[in-house]
Amino acid sequence: MRRRPFGVRLYLAVAFAAVALITAGLAYLLVSDTGQQAADEDLSELAVGRTVGLADEIGNRPPRAAAATIAGVAEQGYSAWVFDSEGGLTTANISQGVELLEIPGARRAVQAALMGSRYIDKLPGGVTVVAVPIFRNAAIEGAILGRSVRAPEVQEAIESLRGDRLAALAAAVAVAVLVSFLIASAITSRVKRLAESAARISEGELDEPLEGAGGRDEITDLGRALETMRGALRQTFSALREERDRLSAIFEALSDAVMVVQPDGEVRFSNAAARELIRADGKAIAPLIPWLRRAARRAVAENDALRVGDRVYSLNARELPAEGAVLAVVRDRTEELRREVAEREFVSNAAHELRNPIAGISGAIEVLRAGAKDDPEAREHFLVRLSEDAERISRLTESLLTLARMEAVGEGGTEALDVTLVVEEATEAVAAPEGVEVEMNVRADLAAQGDRVLLRQVLIGLLTNAFKNTAAPGKVIVRAMPALGSGVRIEVIDTGSGIAPEEIDRIFERFYRGSGSLEKEGFGLGLSIARRMVDVMGGEIGVESIEGSGSTFWVRLRAAQPATTPVA
Repeated sequence: MRRRPFGVRLYLAVAFAAVALITAGLAYLLVSDTGQQAADEDLSELAVGRTVGLADEIGNRPPRAAAATIAGVAEQGYSAWVFDSEGGLTTANISQGVELLEIPGARRAVQAALMGSRYIDKLPGGVTVVAVPIFRNAAIEGAILGRSVRAPEVQEAIESLRGDRLAALAAAVAVAVLVSFLIASAITSRVKRLAESAARISEGELDEPLEGAGGRDEITDLGRALETMRGALRQTFSALREERDRLSAIFEALSDAVMVVQPDGEVRFSNAAARELIRADGKAIAPLIPWLRRAARRAVAENDALRVGDRVYSLNARELPAEGAVLAVVRDRTEELRREVAEREFVSNAAHELRNPIAGISGAIEVLRAGAKDDPEAREHFLVRLSEDAERISRLTESLLTLARMEAVGEGGTEALDVTLVVEEATEAVAAPEGVEVEMNVRADLAAQGDRVLLRQVLIGLLTNAFKNTAAPGKVIVRAMPALGSGVRIEVIDTGSGIAPEEIDRIFERFYRGSGSLEKEGFGLGLSIARRMVDVMGGEIGVESIEGSGSTFWVRLRAAQPATTPVA
């Protein structure tokens, strides 16, 4: 490497000297300004103290003694004027050779003092203007305006200090130049060695630590080497970082649990979905361990029905030889299996419910064909049976279609609705049996977020069930109120036979009719459809019941969102 006669060492020495000179100059200006500001602050505080003391003294004397009081405290560089409560001047217009009109903002200052505030204004040339209120018998009786100017002795002291600072500045600059040259020499020797080490790092020799050495024009060499290294490392690490972030986002978004686990169960990596499968000590839960060990021995292990408590999981584990660990992908199949069971039960129950009326229709047709059609009484009997079975199939088909539509629609759009109006419409749509009293207890200003047609249909179904299960004399109450916390709660309360405790959790299942009288003439779809309608509106439905003491079916909806138009 070609050596240069002076190079960076001279440049740095000059640069440090320049920096030292600038710093010393700024320090000189700062100290000068600081001294000046300190003197001005002292002058301001002195002026405020004089004016406040003078205001207190005037307030303790009769009003006519104000001029004499001011004359008694006359001092070089300080002037004062007294004003009454109306802002009128009560003393001479000239004080200590200063005319009131020469003070800028005098009227504004007096007005501020008469309002009870203390006014302080620092003017150029070391002049401070102060205005304070004059209190007499705890009331503002006027104001005093004071003007204070820096004394000549203070100004002379400040100028003397400036001369001393100039001498100190010159000495500081000389020392700074010498020190800067020494520092520049030391830095350049280190920069040289750093440049050579950085060049080796850019060539791939990453094991040798950085070291510093001397040389000429080192900044050029160091900059070139560091830039080469920076560019190469930036591209590599940038690509690695992007890939890591991309993979991390993908893993975190997965609904399946992904874990990298050592054969002893220690989890080295996991995504958010895997938290429930990891113990507090950082190891995988016990049911997974045998399968992880099997994967470590056989390279792969699978289980589609791994039971953990009341949950069922699908596990796929594969060995990672390079990592000395196992990659496990675990998927929760509990809801999937429940849906499969529910769908099978739904098909089976629907087929069972359709089989009976179809069998009745077929039997009636056979009997009519055998000759019963010629007997008017028998013909009428079997025609009635055919009509009833056809009506039963029609009602079952309509219920199934309604439920299927609810399942297909999912949670749709909602709007603000008038709960009182919907409750009244539902109550009028269902006739109460003889001997059953209906009572409504609904607030007039209650609004909820939902669908008017769906909510009316839900309430009609709940009222129908309540009437079926309430014997005369009985009572059905429809109540709506704000729910605890937030939202709206609608209740249908009956005095009927109630529901057995073991049946409460099942009454919203499809085709479940219970062992008692609940929906004894239906198909067991009404409450299932009602629950789905409430789900579509984004609400909740439930029941509270004591066997033999009646039931309370409740619907909870979200509170109505603010709207510019009236609720439906």
